[in-house]
Amino acid sequence: MKKIVFFGTSEFSKEILKKLKEHFEILAVVTQPDRPVGRKQEILESPVSKEAGLSNIRVLKPENLKEISSLEQLKNLPKADVFVVVAYGQIIPKKVLDLAPAINIHGSVLPKYRGASPIQAALLNGETETGVSIMLMDEKMDHGPILKIETLKIKPEDTFFELEGKLLELAKNMIVPLLNDFLKGKLKPQEQDHGQATFCKVIKKENGCINWNDRSGEIFNKYRAYIKWPGIWTVFEGKVLKIKKILPSTIKADPGLVLKDGSKVLIGTAEGSLELLEIQLEGKKENSISDFLRGHQNFINTKL
Repeated sequence: MKKIVFFGTSEFSKEILKKLKEHFEILAVVTQPDRPVGRKQEILESPVSKEAGLSNIRVLKPENLKEISSLEQLKNLPKADVFVVVAYGQIIPKKVLDLAPAINIHGSVLPKYRGASPIQAALLNGETETGVSIMLMDEKMDHGPILKIETLKIKPEDTFFELEGKLLELAKNMIVPLLNDFLKGKLKPQEQDHGQATFCKVIKKENGCINWNDRSGEIFNKYRAYIKWPGIWTVFEGKVLKIKKILPSTIKADPGLVLKDGSKVLIGTAEGSLELLEIQLEGKKENSISDFLRGHQNFINTKL
């Protein structure tokens, strides 16, 4: 049985690891160190670390792969046939890549959307198609030659959750046969067209702030992209108001103006408006818009 060292951290990574465990020997997993999470800052291990523990797979959690001690840990493992890297969260240095061929799964059609947030970038930009790229890694981010790309359609209503799920299923179906072909020498890597490369950013909390002078479609795409984190938000009476569920509308209103149209509550944008369905005021529970209005009747006709 071929031997793999797996690098990954996220829920997406965990599901790929589960698939690989069925077909290969996992020598070890390399994942991010345990981190404080949530308001209580509880120290939690990564989803990949938890999954590895279920099968008694050795887990390495280096703070920095550039440290000599991290490299020595990897060198001391049995010889791997291949490294598989999925949403690990650190740049992997050349000294590590020199230990074994490394294959990376990336959630875009490379060279488009290199970087940490390809799913969000596709949604933000209103793309109608994306896909999974599997490449041989080199020292640069998402730069290596392509082994295989498969694409899928993005529906107008898809949020991050739906699109991530579709990409995960595609990646799971691709990875085992691709690794088998690669290890048998049947694949010929194809250089990317680096002149066509685009890059996506690391997402920060402030990226979720809504500019009501944007068009309704742009704000709706931001909602689709950031629904998992950081969400989208505005300010009402000096408090953060999270917009939890919305729909685009063609009804015209001044940007940022809250109005009622029959039973619908809308906020105007530069072009069209957005229908509010669920919101959450800072320090309060999430509410339907109708429940929120019972306690905040002054919300109608407010300019956000």
